[in-house]
Amino acid sequence: MDSKSNNSRNNQSVTIGRRARHMAVYISIACMASLLSARSASAQATYQYVGNPFTMFSCGPNPSGPGTIDCSTPAPANPDTSYTATDHVVATLVLDNPLPANLPYQDIRTFAGFSLTMNDGQHTVATPLTSGEGMFAEVSTDANGNILQWRFVINTGGVDNGGIATYTAPLGFKADQGTLKCCDPSPGGDLALNSNIPGVWSSGAPTPPALVANLIHLLSDPLLQLTSGQISSLTDKLNHALASIQAGQVKQAINQLSAFINSIESAVKTGKMSTTTGTTLINAANAIVTSLQ
Repeated sequence: MDSKSNNSRNNQSVTIGRRARHMAVYISIACMASLLSARSASAQATYQYVGNPFTMFSCGPNPSGPGTIDCSTPAPANPDTSYTATDHVVATLVLDNPLPANLPYQDIRTFAGFSLTMNDGQHTVATPLTSGEGMFAEVSTDANGNILQWRFVINTGGVDNGGIATYTAPLGFKADQGTLKCCDPSPGGDLALNSNIPGVWSSGAPTPPALVANLIHLLSDPLLQLTSGQISSLTDKLNHALASIQAGQVKQAINQLSAFINSIESAVKTGKMSTTTGTTLINAANAIVTSLQ
């Protein structure tokens, strides 16, 4: 933006102006309407998974050959992982309609309104997938329509081959895993997991960690036209807030979200971010603050 012409800024304004209403509606539905439990005729069904903290972490190359060994030491004491003792998987599944009761185990990616966002404390992955990414999204339900068995995996592909996973089926055991890169000798291993200690699914308003994960993912949406530097800086602020929420430090999380909002207000004031984009992000952050109070 610094040396670009006014035409470029005008074009940005036109693009954002035409499409930002869609983004604002998305944020309103995903973050605010559900927080207020306002259900309309077209209300979405939202399911949240909160996993248990990771118990095993990458600990460098396997001395016996290719691959990465695991150990119970998290970061920062362990230089071979970015994952800490409080990191865990949070997933948000959204559908147009609630899952039916007694649903046989099956792929639900074709269900109306399907969207999935996952966070492991270190990064966020979500639909729609980009080129090279892959996923599984399979569930079964009990007599009340609650998720009984599941497999949700989003793999980011590419050189780092990272991703996030939580599953009980069809592999016959339960596990959560976060991976920033896999594996040794190249590109190296940076991952964490737990086994046979599944988390809990709930339905209704998204939890604060899920809302933060959704907002982190939203930052990368090209419609917002944020620079890579802005995305990195704002993501860092939200990751700090997420860590505070997960540690039960609510007041600190609210202060960190306020810093996020202040940063956006400053960018809008100096012309480094459009007013519409700023409003969209501030509304989403305020919705998270409301959920914490």
